[in-house]
Amino acid sequence: MSEEDKRPDLLVRYEQMIKDHANYYFDADDLEEIAYQYEMQDLYKNALEAVERGLSMHPGSLSLGIKRAKYLLCLDCIEEAEKQIYSIPHDSVDAVLICAELKFIQADAEKAISLLTGLLSSDEISVDLCFDIIDMYLDFGYIDELKDFIFAADKVLKNGSEVVRELALIYEDRQDYDSALSVYNILLDRDPYSYIDWFNSAKIYALKKDYERAIDACDFALTAKEGDETILSFKGYCLYDNENYAQAIEVFKELLPLIDDKSMTYELIAECYTKLGKKHDAIQYLDQALSYTPDNANLYYQKASNYYDLGDIPQSIRCLQKNIELDPTDADALAFLGEIYMEIGNFKDAETILEQSIEIKPENQEVLILLGDLSIQNSDYDKAIEYYKSALLSDSYNVKLVIKLTLAYFNAGNQEKTIEMIKQLDSTFQQIENIKNLTEKDRKELGEVREMIDKLKKSLNENRNEENKL
Repeated sequence: MSEEDKRPDLLVRYEQMIKDHANYYFDADDLEEIAYQYEMQDLYKNALEAVERGLSMHPGSLSLGIKRAKYLLCLDCIEEAEKQIYSIPHDSVDAVLICAELKFIQADAEKAISLLTGLLSSDEISVDLCFDIIDMYLDFGYIDELKDFIFAADKVLKNGSEVVRELALIYEDRQDYDSALSVYNILLDRDPYSYIDWFNSAKIYALKKDYERAIDACDFALTAKEGDETILSFKGYCLYDNENYAQAIEVFKELLPLIDDKSMTYELIAECYTKLGKKHDAIQYLDQALSYTPDNANLYYQKASNYYDLGDIPQSIRCLQKNIELDPTDADALAFLGEIYMEIGNFKDAETILEQSIEIKPENQEVLILLGDLSIQNSDYDKAIEYYKSALLSDSYNVKLVIKLTLAYFNAGNQEKTIEMIKQLDSTFQQIENIKNLTEKDRKELGEVREMIDKLKKSLNENRNEENKL
């Protein structure tokens, strides 16, 4: 069906009239509906034109007059909108909303709030009307006054909880989590079995990283709505984030029979087993996930990682090769495979794979260092220097990397750069040695590096005169 066919018959007839420069008859209600169709597309100029045509046919229509004021406001024709609304009776709800918006625009917030509060005594007060008023408060930034309006509305509405709940969502959106929780507590005092308020509270606690309370809130929500897959899933995530991996597994297993798309849940269970160090179990559940989504490259990466931790290098390689087959642009998988090839002495394939990885992700420091190390092995010191320099761009204070670069300059026969790097290292060592909280491991590594630099200095000094010795 074309877009033209989807359009309401009224709108099609109206636009045909415009196209033909004709004058068809429309009821006032019809023209309001036509204007509304334009409003839904944010075509306020067209909506205003439709209303004004309507007023030319039905000059006494109060509703069209109010619509005209509304669309003038939308088009920032403030003075004309004000003139329009005050030229007709303006005690209806729609008219009062327009008058209140005008007052906000004119910085007369007190009058605007008075008009909006006055609507609470209207026979037409409803949850939907309250939401329209809430939007106006938010548009003009009157949050504190909005809170007063909502609790006043709560007293007159038959069931004001939906409006009160909106206040909690507003606080959440503004990251005022404590205020949001205080509102949910009010709602839960009214209805202790409101699963939606327990679940919303759980989400707030999780945002505050208070996972224990988030989990408790999920349990209360599940008491009210047993077996809800959304709540169960969220509880599992909270347990995972709280490092309660064994409990998270149980929750995710409980979730499995309730959902159709099981791949993600099997993957989550596998992640939990990985965290618990149970690599065989993790692989088993990754295979379950793959039975649902066999083209998921990341699942093969996770399998490769688990096999690697188990020391099964051939299986790890096979999984990474499958990962890359499914996603040739996965720079991390290429880097992982290249590193494994280096470990097992397959330097030629390692270099090829690592070069593919760095082409996709040029800023990967770890891969740049590995390529530098491979270049050193191949005695291609100039190439190693370029790799190490690129790696240092993202971490200029990496002492071990600076040493690698210094040695590369030394082996390349560039004494001037070697001396410059040694002086830089000496300065860095002085700063590090003044740090009081260094661990024994750090001090040991620092001593080894010092010893290496001293050997370099000795080698350089053997070919230099007394004045130029380091």
